[in-house]
Amino acid sequence: MRPHPISLITPPACRIGGLAWIPNERGEVLTVRANYGAKKGFHQLPGGHAGEHQSNLAAMVTHVRRETGIEPAPVRLLGTHWVPYNADVPAAMGQNFIYLCDDIPTSTDIVLPPAADDEEPQLSGHLWQTPDTARGTMRAYQLRRFLGLWNAWQDNTTATLHSGHPVLPASVREAS
Repeated sequence: MRPHPISLITPPACRIGGLAWIPNERGEVLTVRANYGAKKGFHQLPGGHAGEHQSNLAAMVTHVRRETGIEPAPVRLLGTHWVPYNADVPAAMGQNFIYLCDDIPTSTDIVLPPAADDEEPQLSGHLWQTPDTARGTMRAYQLRRFLGLWNAWQDNTTATLHSGHPVLPASVREAS
């Protein structure tokens, strides 16, 4: 079977995003509550899609600053997460880069963005999460991502996720 040719003129649509893994001194991770689309009412990591000519790291910093009012201090890449095309939403396939950031105190003021005139706010809260609390506040795919990243964070490794599931066998992860 011949490989499917890729057009450099009209490549497939792919979203690139940068997300933040921001822990506190108690070993919990900051999440924000989305108030839009299929994510409405569920928590997720702060961050978002890169704009035109924007890197995933710059997108993470820009979105986290806008979504929380804090200035994230990235330490290293914690993981990557490939998300397939979703016709239900619809959303293009995408690659998220999740950056471990410096701890911030639990007492840090989290300032959510204000709502535009006559619209609901995009975000309606935040929580400091662990795997136990995340089980009740996240959609299934967000939870799988959170748990995969949690394990990488605890093991001081880097996660490679596909739809929230680790894609490298444990032997490869342990060797790296």
